[in-house]
Amino acid sequence: MHYFFGTIDKEKNIALLENDEAHHCAVVLRMNVGDTIGILSPSENEGKIFKARLVNVHKKQCVAEIIEQQLFQLPVFKSHLVISPPKNNERLEWIVEKSVELQVSSLLFVKSDRCIRKTLNIERLNNISLSAAKQSANPVLLKIEEARSLGSIKNFIHTENNVYLLLHCYPTSKINLSLDFIAQVQNEKKRNIYVFIGPEGDWTEEEVDWMKQNFHPLFEIDLGKTRLRTETAAIQMASVLRILNASVSE
Repeated sequence: MHYFFGTIDKEKNIALLENDEAHHCAVVLRMNVGDTIGILSPSENEGKIFKARLVNVHKKQCVAEIIEQQLFQLPVFKSHLVISPPKNNERLEWIVEKSVELQVSSLLFVKSDRCIRKTLNIERLNNISLSAAKQSANPVLLKIEEARSLGSIKNFIHTENNVYLLLHCYPTSKINLSLDFIAQVQNEKKRNIYVFIGPEGDWTEEEVDWMKQNFHPLFEIDLGKTRLRTETAAIQMASVLRILNASVSE
């Protein structure tokens, strides 16, 4: 079943696809009256999925009758990646795409001392995010924040019920993510997990010290003996947190 972002009219029990979504439905996919589609009603904090049947198909607007509403289970806690963006565009876009599929809540890009990339095309990244949301049937929007200095990133982080995970290659005492750790996070009513992932070349020691001083509680995480690229570390963390998230309940 194909999924689209649409506007829901509860009184009329219909969903409207307009502009690009209507064009994609009517022209690109050549869908017809009577075809069944999925409608994503997006939000940053919650999402709804509707199953609907097309009753009018046009390149500028499509109308679908809602058949049923499907429940979408939200994660117990939200995962956020605070990441120094890689230089390579394909790797950067891959991070965005896979973050949506793995239900990451936000990507906060930071300009670290060793970060080579100077600019981000946020509009393109948002378009990739929306496409990935439709492909993965994820109605919860990924929030993408453009690159900012590490020192100012605190202004874009929730101020309560947080836990912070720091990835780096320096020889310090680190922990492994486990179900017991996540259960502890849940018991302490933490609702947001922020993961700090450095650039090619890693965070500087000064940056690591600054994060330890400014974010609490902060845990340094062990990802194994091999060094991981920025995008690999991001997807590993998002994957592990998604699996552990599914293992706990309210």
